Amino acid sequence: MYRLIRSGLKFLALIILSIMWIFPVYLLVIDGLKSAFGVVSTPIFVPASPSLSSYSAVFSGLATSLKNSVIVTIPVALISTFLGAMAAYYFYRVSSYFNSFLFTLIAIATFIPFEVALVPLIRLESDLGIFNSYLGLIFGLLVFFLPAGALIMSIFIPVLPKGIIESARIDGASDWKIFSRMVLPLTTPGLISTFVFIFIESWNNYFIPLVTTTTPTMSLIPIGLASYTGGYGTLYNESFAAGVISSIVPLLVFVFLSKYFIRGFMALGLGAKG
Repeated sequence: MYRLIRSGLKFLALIILSIMWIFPVYLLVIDGLKSAFGVVSTPIFVPASPSLSSYSAVFSGLATSLKNSVIVTIPVALISTFLGAMAAYYFYRVSSYFNSFLFTLIAIATFIPFEVALVPLIRLESDLGIFNSYLGLIFGLLVFFLPAGALIMSIFIPVLPKGIIESARIDGASDWKIFSRMVLPLTTPGLISTFVFIFIESWNNYFIPLVTTTTPTMSLIPIGLASYTGGYGTLYNESFAAGVISSIVPLLVFVFLSKYFIRGFMALGLGAKG
């Protein structure tokens, strides 16, 4: 009887959480199908006279921002994950007071507000000639997300048995060979979890694209999405449609990689910085 009640409560909690997640998504999709007048004149649950005109108009307006976001965020996530894994392996491989201090600095860097680095970031990119460019956007995001990649991977890599790595080293394998042929394959769930996390965070980042670009042709999706909320009025149907379109890419990434993402973060409790 007790097990039945506990199972029923868990099932009820799951239903409530599912409704809480699905409800706002449903409203976004449905209200994006309405006209501007229909959004304010019909019940929010009812798709009155549904039309794809809002989605078509918004997609045309966000096409450049979507392309820019894909071009920028994929390299940011890949580089942050790979270099973060290399840094984490280094800290795992070489233990010293200096490395512990350096690791602490990396951990602190993940919590530094974006606004703190505003002026030096803009000046550095201007001096390098990469301001308002794809390279500048990638560089600006890497400054903040590369430490996050190292921090997350430093939790996954210590889970690996040291005996396997020591055996490979005794057999004459170099650190690069151990890292590329053993560490990376064995930490695949962690790598994917880190990639998904950084991809979604960089995709949704508003501040860095705002301060490192000056032209609409270089704007990323958060900047393009903000343009649908005006100071003197808002077309709510287009705002809802823009919200749906802007979330499609990260949602697809998460859905296709969710198995590895969840599996990787389930191992968070098993590893710790050594």
